[in-house]
Amino acid sequence: MSIKRKLAIIFSIIVSSVLIANNALYYYTTRELLINDQQQQMEAIAREIGVAIEHSEQGSAYVEEMIGEKLRLASIAAQAVLDPDIDKVTNEQLVEVSRTLGISHITLFKQVGEEIIGWKSSDPKEINLTTKDWGLYLDAMKQLFARQPVTVQEGQTLPNYWTGPIDVASSDPTHVDKWGYYYDGTTNYIIDPYVRDSYIYKYEDLTGAQSIVDRTLKDNDVLLEITGFNPNAFGKDPMITKINGAEYVQRQNRPVFFGAYTYEDAQDVTNVHEAHAKNDIVSYQTDVHGKRVIKTYISIPNAKYPYVIGLVTDYAAIQKVLIQQLYRNALISLISLALVFVLSYVVAGYMVRPVQKILHKVNEMARGNFDGRIDLRTDDELGQLAKRVNSMSKDMQVYMEELRSLYEHNPSALFSINLAGDFLSINPAAEQVLGYKTGEVQGRPLVDLVVKSDRPKALRHFKQAVDGHYQSYEMHIQRKDGEVFELGVRHFPIMVGGETVGIYSTGKDITESRRTEELLRKSDKLSVVGQLAAGVAHEIRNPLTSIKGFVQLIRDTQGAKPEYFTIMLSELDRIESIINEFLVLAKPQAVNFQEKSIVTLLQNITALVETQAILNNIQIVLLASPDIPLIECEENQLKQVFINILKNSIEAMPEGGIIHLYVEHIALQDEVRVRVVDEGLGIPAERIPKLGEPFYTTKEKGTGLGLMISYKIINEHRGKMIVQSQLNVGTTVDVYLPTQK
Repeated sequence: MSIKRKLAIIFSIIVSSVLIANNALYYYTTRELLINDQQQQMEAIAREIGVAIEHSEQGSAYVEEMIGEKLRLASIAAQAVLDPDIDKVTNEQLVEVSRTLGISHITLFKQVGEEIIGWKSSDPKEINLTTKDWGLYLDAMKQLFARQPVTVQEGQTLPNYWTGPIDVASSDPTHVDKWGYYYDGTTNYIIDPYVRDSYIYKYEDLTGAQSIVDRTLKDNDVLLEITGFNPNAFGKDPMITKINGAEYVQRQNRPVFFGAYTYEDAQDVTNVHEAHAKNDIVSYQTDVHGKRVIKTYISIPNAKYPYVIGLVTDYAAIQKVLIQQLYRNALISLISLALVFVLSYVVAGYMVRPVQKILHKVNEMARGNFDGRIDLRTDDELGQLAKRVNSMSKDMQVYMEELRSLYEHNPSALFSINLAGDFLSINPAAEQVLGYKTGEVQGRPLVDLVVKSDRPKALRHFKQAVDGHYQSYEMHIQRKDGEVFELGVRHFPIMVGGETVGIYSTGKDITESRRTEELLRKSDKLSVVGQLAAGVAHEIRNPLTSIKGFVQLIRDTQGAKPEYFTIMLSELDRIESIINEFLVLAKPQAVNFQEKSIVTLLQNITALVETQAILNNIQIVLLASPDIPLIECEENQLKQVFINILKNSIEAMPEGGIIHLYVEHIALQDEVRVRVVDEGLGIPAERIPKLGEPFYTTKEKGTGLGLMISYKIINEHRGKMIVQSQLNVGTTVDVYLPTQK
């Protein structure tokens, strides 16, 4: 059923009910008729005011969201011109930026220990402003600094941004402000632009509760006063908020929300609370200022803040008007009942026509057409709504143009992909990276450009992105000219109406960075080989001495016992084993993941490092649990990791001692843990978090590259490395490696 027909029926029912009620009330006493009719009219007026205020609050909420979005855009614009270091930003800069962006002020908040403080501001009152008593505002700011989604129930949350409700400013309680808080991790401060009450009061003067009350009083001579009571504060001690040395009453704690309160009466407090508690109408007659009045209280529970509307009417004037209306209704009731449906249908059609225009415009906007405007030359709520829709359409058109410009001029390679995995478009930066134009890849599957060996991985990550899981990964791409390069990729969702309709991907050519990593890895390997060379030479010299002695013995005795040859062959095997391990470590090899035994790998490494350990009076003990599963690994890279760890342990034990290697299978996580425990000097607790950073080392002649590369290798094996240490007790290094690829 159309709205037009529904309205006609509703109007007919309402008008018919009113006429029937009026005719029925005629049979009662005049006094009862007036009182009952007065209650109905006051309820209708209160409900109309409540509905109008609700609509006004919805409009205010929309305006507040628009202001919030404007403040976010202002934050982004301010971030673009401000230095990311708060100490390099001046208050004068903030004054100029605020003036340029058309907002009242900008404050920059800095996290100092456990506190968040207004560090710089265009408003001197905001400087050094503490937030420790700010409640939900402080919670939101902490979540922004932690790069977490803001979960505060009130306010408005956007990416990297939260804006709280309009309220009294703690820095200057004479003003009511709207604030926004933006932090995306690229600065060391939160950007807080805000607008002063002049913006907010301008809209409230047009459509707010007070304007509704004023219009209602102007249009109804019987009404003497309309008051919006706050049942949670009216008649109670004032709820004073004390923050930063300032005392004020928050908007939601005012005893009177809107209207005047001059017809005071001793029963007002009791009746306001009774109407609120029972959610019913409370009405009584009384004398105020020497005049007989009817005071009616009606609870409005569905508003943002529940309130009670109090209406004061002149008893004599209302009675006169109602009597005249009663006579008139008696004469025209029969005619009205016959015509009401026809007239209501015509009126409904007239009322719905602007709604149909607005609906048509909204449908056009939903299809992406933001041109054209709604032409409604009225100042009522529909006219205001039409103006807002026109404004929103214009803003959306500008936003779409800006979004298109951002996509086209972004320096990063951007790919737009549908849910089937086919290219929709690529930006100019992507065209330069791939060598293709948008038209050449449009409609082609993403995996067409991926080398065959990486296609399963690319498909797996794309499917995970469609399911809502986004991870960075690398894959090899073939350019149009045939050149293959490595591309770092991250997927993001394209959301429409809360649903994922496609995927945005950002890409970066990381070929050169990979080459740099490989050079660092080779450099560290050569360093390890060089340091092991002396120990290897010593280990080879001992067997050679034995062999030389036996050869001389054979020459002098003109014969040899069988055990001489056994010992000589054993020593030669020892030399061959050491040289083979040394060559495997030193020789460049292609990355090739294979199933290997971690125990065998550690035994080979121990044989290679053991000589250097013995020279330093250190014993290496390997203890492995039974049934250790195979792991998928690049053997040479893992050898480099554990040689680095053992070498660091040896260097940390100048007095000698024992290094224990424990190998065990952790079935719950399906991974193997290798624990290296030494008895060395240990590492200070404050230095452990920095281990693995390039050129950060605890050794006099170290570079820090060994541990950095070790962390990188373990990460590429989808494992993790954890270091624990205690000064003068020793260091424990845990390496976790998955048993399945």
